Amino acid sequence: MVLPWSAQQLIAELDQVFVRAGAQADLQVQSDYAKYLVIRVSGLVEQVATEIVLTHVSAQASPTVIAHVAWRMGTFQNPNIERLLQLVGSFDRRWNEELNDAITDAERGALGSITAQRNRVAHGQPSTVSLSQVAQYYAEAKSVLTKLADVL
Repeated sequence: MVLPWSAQQLIAELDQVFVRAGAQADLQVQSDYAKYLVIRVSGLVEQVATEIVLTHVSAQASPTVIAHVAWRMGTFQNPNIERLLQLVGSFDRRWNEELNDAITDAERGALGSITAQRNRVAHGQPSTVSLSQVAQYYAEAKSVLTKLADVL
């Protein structure tokens, strides 16, 4: 499955923010962008995973089931690999295994780091995450989302 159009638009928008952040010469401004972007990347994973699931369910289920899944996805936050695996496994155990096998250690680490850094920034704790680290996490997160779409 190709990523839903709305997900592609979200990714394109965030790609442009990364371009603007990388163009900053001031390292403090880059640091501020990194903190902002780690929150945006976490939110992107939540939104795109939701779009992927709802696209799948919309093609398969009745309106009441779609409404229930949409409501449940509204509580899908702080995504890490375990939560994504639980999510796909709630539809089909084999999908859990397929996604688990497809995900690399780097992708696992990136999603875990995104969530950890997001929580640090959101709760006012010190964060030393760099723009280059967030850009790498973002690349890994996009790969995971593509694999999620392929499984569903």
